[in-house]
Amino acid sequence: MTAFIATIALSSVAFALPPGKDGSPVPVLTKKSQFESLKPGDKVALVCKASDTVMVIDIKDSKQAMALCKEGRMIHCPDCKKKYKITWIGPGKSGGQQIKLVIVNEKGQPCMFFAKLS
Repeated sequence: MTAFIATIALSSVAFALPPGKDGSPVPVLTKKSQFESLKPGDKVALVCKASDTVMVIDIKDSKQAMALCKEGRMIHCPDCKKKYKITWIGPGKSGGQQIKLVIVNEKGQPCMFFAKLS
């Protein structure tokens, strides 16, 4: 039982990214404007929750940055050997105009995310 609790406690730490250079949390990219603001030389982490891995993507230009968030794009994780799909979800019952990027598995469950490293 103790091993199970320790595993659960440590698994939440595995998904945490280190803080940014100034100590603030690393921003998760969920809005189109965040991808539009990426510049050459920026680094983006693609985090796979299923395999506890992080892939770093060096942004070369705005075209590459916008391709990362293209609706319907499939992303293959080399570690867990699964494919995930980029989807954009709109406002829920709470209303508002917020549209958010989510990377989901075949069941529609969020499994990956992008975070800006620099």
